[in-house]
Amino acid sequence: MARLQITGLTKSFGNVVAVRDLSIDIADREFLVLLGPSGAGKTTTLRCVAGVERPNAGSICFDDQDVGHVSPAARDVAFVFQTYALYPRKTAFENIAFPLIARQLAPAEIDRTVREVAQKLHIEHLLERRPAQLSGGEQQRVALGRAMVRRPRAFLMDEPLTNLDFKLRVEMRSELKRIHSELNTTLFYVTNDQTEAMSLADRIAVLNAGVLQQVGTPEEVYDHPLNRFVAGFIGNIRMNFLQCVLRNDDLPALNGRNGAWQLHDIRIVSASALSRALK
Repeated sequence: MARLQITGLTKSFGNVVAVRDLSIDIADREFLVLLGPSGAGKTTTLRCVAGVERPNAGSICFDDQDVGHVSPAARDVAFVFQTYALYPRKTAFENIAFPLIARQLAPAEIDRTVREVAQKLHIEHLLERRPAQLSGGEQQRVALGRAMVRRPRAFLMDEPLTNLDFKLRVEMRSELKRIHSELNTTLFYVTNDQTEAMSLADRIAVLNAGVLQQVGTPEEVYDHPLNRFVAGFIGNIRMNFLQCVLRNDDLPALNGRNGAWQLHDIRIVSASALSRALK
């Protein structure tokens, strides 16, 4: 397992800055979810951690070891893609076993490892089927199995549940939480689904337009958003925002187009704190 440290990560594509000065410290065995809207830079961040993309600036460390010049294969991470990326002509067994075959392990060890992982994922009865014969949820389990047999230092998951229907997504969330608990491994998960993030994460990192907005537990980002973007993005019922001006008299009030609201019923730390929160 590994502690993952991302420090000052910046990645540009031409004149477009996809990720800007991003710093996140993911603890060993933590389940951290990188949450944000489409185009926020989430997948780019994950690809930089995997070594698929080379950042323009910043560092990526596993257990304090800089892996910036380490090849993707040597980083010992397992990448689970949104599209599953299974080999269509191979059986589920062969897809899961592929990383072990590449390492030239003994056939008996490969068979034992694949069947152990398949049992954990409840797909041991599907091992002889090909991807076309599997449902979306079953294909996702095969993709997870292929990652799990490697016993990597960290799992990187790029919106792996996006292509599933609602019922399967709910089931797979429970499976992912259970798998993380059983494997006790570091998991870096990307999604734009806040329900996924709230139900899976130990901590959530909220990203918007390539800039980190807040990092905290699900309760912290929901109950105590640091800025207006987080406040508006988190929550199934979106917040309503009123354009107004803070008047800091003896009794602070908010002056808006349709009237004024005194703040005697609202506990605030200070008028300046409220002013910052409204920006």
